Amino acid sequence: MNEKHDQLPDLFDQRFKDMVRAVDSFFDESIKHVSQFFQQATIPVEVFETDQDVTVEAYLPNIRKDQIRIDRAGNQLRIRVEDSYMKEVKDEDVSYYNRSESFSQRERIISIPFGVADTASSASFKGDILRIVFPKSDSTIKVIDVDQ
Repeated sequence: MNEKHDQLPDLFDQRFKDMVRAVDSFFDESIKHVSQFFQQATIPVEVFETDQDVTVEAYLPNIRKDQIRIDRAGNQLRIRVEDSYMKEVKDEDVSYYNRSESFSQRERIISIPFGVADTASSASFKGDILRIVFPKSDSTIKVIDVDQ
């Protein structure tokens, strides 16, 4: 049996192991970039409830106040962030000119799980945190009995 084993090619020699490592490394790096893309596309949000109000906090790093738009329809809250970027490079010594522009938009729709007042709400943006506060509605939740 040992003679047959010695005659078979070693499938797991160093060249094969190096190739497998290279393929693993390629996919690991690719997944890191894809993961970073999706993390940038989402807006992390937390919703808190107290006896008086409902608070929505969104984490928006590297964003200015004028880039944020907040809309509400019923129990749906939409937070939209728009970013435009323009870069212009001129070098007259070598007759070089380059201009690039980009526009990106991210948004998050949050269902507010509690009844909130239609009229009063407030929003503040400090330290990368957008905080939106809705007073709870005066209407109370009514339990409906099911007839048999």
